[in-house]
Amino acid sequence: MKQFLLILIVLQIGCKDEKSFADDIVLSFPKDEKMSIEEFNSDSLDFGSNLIYKGFSKDTIQVKYYQDINWIPAPPAVGEKEQSSFILDQSLLPYFHRQPFQGISSENVKITDDLNSENIEIIVKEKDTIPLSKLRNDKVVSFKSYPVFIKNISAKPLKINTDYLAYFSPFVKNKNDKWQKALNTRYVVNECIPPAYPTFFILEPKELFIMAIPYFAGKEKKEFKIKIDSATSKIYKSSITEYIINTQRREIFE
Repeated sequence: MKQFLLILIVLQIGCKDEKSFADDIVLSFPKDEKMSIEEFNSDSLDFGSNLIYKGFSKDTIQVKYYQDINWIPAPPAVGEKEQSSFILDQSLLPYFHRQPFQGISSENVKITDDLNSENIEIIVKEKDTIPLSKLRNDKVVSFKSYPVFIKNISAKPLKINTDYLAYFSPFVKNKNDKWQKALNTRYVVNECIPPAYPTFFILEPKELFIMAIPYFAGKEKKEFKIKIDSATSKIYKSSITEYIINTQRREIFE
């Protein structure tokens, strides 16, 4: 009997998930934050990115978002001066960073690094619910989401395309057993004035960035994963509907 118990304990220990770098990071937000599931294709008037943080690991990181990626001011109206800096209402500072996230644009630097399991690690915390804040009709709304941590585990800085920040979304295994990209919207995500050249950001060794992915509506559980170039996360389960999968603006497969 003692031998049986010992074997059972060893098996239980072996079945536990290995500790990851993300386990040491606490994402802080008001516990009374009101959150809802974001309805599919309801974000045409929303402003705000899904990027929470870029930097080195800290014990506690506040959940607040960059309101824009690669912000470029709109052309001024007739008789007005060109806007020279990003203006964020003070009341929005609990939800958004003061400044947008600016990538690096250079005519001479057009090549970014190929990302794989040797240079980045992707950790998904699909059971940790956090608020995803968006500005909708001048009002902040919060949606239930979960965090994804991406860390540079290589010994050299990585140049990463900022498109990964603007179009960050998971792959879901569809009814045809294919991995298909799943967005919670059919609207085109485009900047009003695209950069003159492709933009990238530098992720230093041991540096990380944190993204939020909204939970999809629905009760059916399907397999998901995060994929950036050839780097992939673990496979995890989350909810979605066949309608959302079948109503994507574009079918993008792995």
